[in-house]
Amino acid sequence: MSVTTRPVSGVPEIVGVSKAIQEVVRLIDTVAQSDCCVLLEGESGTGKELLARRLCLKSNRRDKPFIPVNCAGISESLFESQFFGHVRGAFTGAEQSMLGLVRTADSGTLFLDEVGEIPLKLQPKLLRVIQEQEVMPVGKPIPITVNTRFIAGTNRNLRELAARGRFRPDLFYRLNIVRVVVSPLRDRSEDVGPLLDHFSAHYSRLYKMPPIAISSAIRSLLVGYAWPGNVRELAAWVERLYATGLAPEVLLESLLVESTSPLRSQLDELSLKHLERRAIAQAMDQSDFNQRKAARLLQVHRATLARKLKKHGLA
Repeated sequence: MSVTTRPVSGVPEIVGVSKAIQEVVRLIDTVAQSDCCVLLEGESGTGKELLARRLCLKSNRRDKPFIPVNCAGISESLFESQFFGHVRGAFTGAEQSMLGLVRTADSGTLFLDEVGEIPLKLQPKLLRVIQEQEVMPVGKPIPITVNTRFIAGTNRNLRELAARGRFRPDLFYRLNIVRVVVSPLRDRSEDVGPLLDHFSAHYSRLYKMPPIAISSAIRSLLVGYAWPGNVRELAAWVERLYATGLAPEVLLESLLVESTSPLRSQLDELSLKHLERRAIAQAMDQSDFNQRKAARLLQVHRATLARKLKKHGLA
């Protein structure tokens, strides 16, 4: 587990022109000055941590620690020690005292990512800390007062989990002071173009390369793609352009060839087949017609490539 404890600066830019994302940013900026709990709900890759950082940097705690923690990555046996700290000798292996996440974030912000993964029996302990703003380190049952703001993130619907008895309703109500729902990218396709431009400019600077042009035909197909990995997947696709030097057509093929998410119905099927054939032909040429290397370039299984080669008469 890694945490960021140093003060952060530079408010993150949230890119998008859709009404949905603009409303999210407006709500984040509005509640930033408050110390209330904020619950960020959205699929993985939609940018919940980025929004949490923006909220922190728009708040009066901007110069204090912002600590993100993946709750799913902390084992049940170590939960209390990791969150509330422990004193030396509290248990086998506790060779030195540890503050714990809550006290490390004192006067700052603790972002509980994937909060829905915290085991049910441990949730009352977290609830008490949030409500009372005090922790009791393992091995020293004396309350220690803290001043920590809590932001929670989840890719699950906590209200539904609470209704099914899989998440404590009292903790849900405590976290759900302000609920911010981040829509998946497939529901705000108008944001794909601005995000492509944003990440292209970013990776052009990072890799010290001229901007890579993405044709309108490719952009249309990318807008129609469902992006199951959301903004994180789109960012990775753009970085791959700069990291590999492959043409957008080639990487479009690798994106779509094994996708189980259908493109929007208005896309021209013939154009897609043409792009697919062109991408495969380019990959084969760049790999000196070595199918194993070409499959690696396209990031598909070799058997898939063999089937596509036969389909397009390239075998």
